Amino acid sequence: MNILLPAQINASGLLPFLALLGKPLAADEEVVLDFSELRRVTPAGLAALVATVVRWRREHHSVTFEGLKACSILGYLQRMDLFKTCGVELREPFQRHEAKGRFVPVRFIDHQVDTMGNDLAGCLAPGGEDYGHPMSHLYDLSWYVLTETANNVRQHSRGLGYVSAQVNRTEGFVRLAMADNGCGILKSFQDVGFKWSKRMTDAEAIRKALEPTVSSKGSPTNEGVGLTLVAGLVRQTKGWLMIVSGQGILQISDEPRLKTMNLPENARYQGTLVVMTFRQQNVLDYAALLHAAKIDAGLLPRAGEDIRFLP
Repeated sequence: MNILLPAQINASGLLPFLALLGKPLAADEEVVLDFSELRRVTPAGLAALVATVVRWRREHHSVTFEGLKACSILGYLQRMDLFKTCGVELREPFQRHEAKGRFVPVRFIDHQVDTMGNDLAGCLAPGGEDYGHPMSHLYDLSWYVLTETANNVRQHSRGLGYVSAQVNRTEGFVRLAMADNGCGILKSFQDVGFKWSKRMTDAEAIRKALEPTVSSKGSPTNEGVGLTLVAGLVRQTKGWLMIVSGQGILQISDEPRLKTMNLPENARYQGTLVVMTFRQQNVLDYAALLHAAKIDAGLLPRAGEDIRFLP
């Protein structure tokens, strides 16, 4: 199968790109990725591509990269460690500079999630690990959403996960993305044995995963609020969140209602992709944002409400 990467893999081009990656392959079919027309790609596109390439190779498909000399952003792709994370070493005719405060190259999500969270949050918000630092609120929010989402990958996906991020200082946008090549959200619910998941669609399963205390561990008494609060924090920052799993898509934006749909052309993304974007200027008080997200999720009472203890 030959895949010509589109020129723009950004907010508008991401879903068609995922549909390309989701095309079924015959046994031992070779995959050729042509980079010649690629001009822009966000962290979401990078993470999804790496997760898919790794899955193809684990399934014994040969994957080759073509059109690299014609690719105008080859240096950027190398700095983001796209090829290195895919197991391909290319000569770099440039000197790498400090990535802190600018971007997080594609990185494998290993078992040391907290350490990874420290490294990545420190890259997005240099100096924010120090209390009272001007970047401390961005650091804390980044650390929370990165570690919560990464733990979901480690605990539920049964696949390999990858993370990437970018800070656009000119526009003030922070973009975070995590992608895995595992079983997907719906299958994780079904494998645990939740009866309510048998007739669910992928989009309905994603929506269910955002409900408080829902966990595919099967015993959600004190679990299952991580993704709920990640979504709540994105809402509080007036940001944008998209989750893709299987055929389903869920989006949260500044509109009051969640938006669900399916990938185009009945395509299926094998695994789960979580993408979020927010403005740094909207992250002024992380504790207040988290508190508000917990209230909206029903995990804390609103002002004037009595605290009720469940039996």
